[in-house]
Amino acid sequence: MNKNWSKVVFFIAALLWGASYAIQKPLLDTINPIAFTFWNFFISGSVFLLYAFSKKIPIVYRWREGVILGVFLSGMEIFEMVGLNLTSSANTVFLTNLGMLIIPFVGWLFFREKVKVIDYAAITMAIVGMYFLVGGVKGFGLGEWALLFSALASAFYFIYSERFEAEKVTHLTTLCIQQFFTIAFVCLVWSLFSGDTLVVPASVHGTLLWQVALFTTIPYLIIQWASRWADEMVAALYDGVVEPLTGAIMSWVVFHEATTVMKVTGGLLMVLSFAFAAVFSERNFVKHFIKRFLR
Repeated sequence: MNKNWSKVVFFIAALLWGASYAIQKPLLDTINPIAFTFWNFFISGSVFLLYAFSKKIPIVYRWREGVILGVFLSGMEIFEMVGLNLTSSANTVFLTNLGMLIIPFVGWLFFREKVKVIDYAAITMAIVGMYFLVGGVKGFGLGEWALLFSALASAFYFIYSERFEAEKVTHLTTLCIQQFFTIAFVCLVWSLFSGDTLVVPASVHGTLLWQVALFTTIPYLIIQWASRWADEMVAALYDGVVEPLTGAIMSWVVFHEATTVMKVTGGLLMVLSFAFAAVFSERNFVKHFIKRFLR
């Protein structure tokens, strides 16, 4: 029964994260991406910290690992929000998933891990889809570049989290706390050098709180429970298929973002590439999906 419920939980998390891009984008007209990311993870980290205190969970265990992974996760989250602010939410939900496909190539570049034919096929399909999605080379702006940096950071995060996990078991709650507060700290330092304010106007305090709770705190909390019974193949397909399709529906149908047949075709090609990699690749891409939930 718990395993069946874990599938439901992963599906809900994929729905929430897919919908989050279109719903969060209007808020970035009032809050800059750095401030949003700071409060998103500071608030969520505080909730996890209170939970750790109540359960007497040690929060400094293997803190170096948490900080290093938190830096990579900072790159993924910050550039994702910067990209969302500069381009459409549909582009964001598709391009951020590219990180899953470039993992083999980052692994080859730094650790000489073998890249398989299936990896080349998946990334080629995704690149073609991306070309159609953004409207060719001319449609590739600063927002899209930021999203590629986010995808690259996520690839590094997944690779290093896998290597750290191979050393010994890490308490999930502890790792969440360490990473979340590392992200908040990186945002704080970024704001000091960039001049971006972390102040949130009182008029959007409520909006910020419910979005943080719905799209970050709650998904991470329920994923902690579900990950122990996770069906890895199902989880990977939810991440590569359910999340981007939900994001596309929210962006194009609910929020009426401008789209064309070419953009829809590109998005579908990218979804097919994610599903292709998850189902047929000999690399265990499903592990990288679980890593996204900080397992």
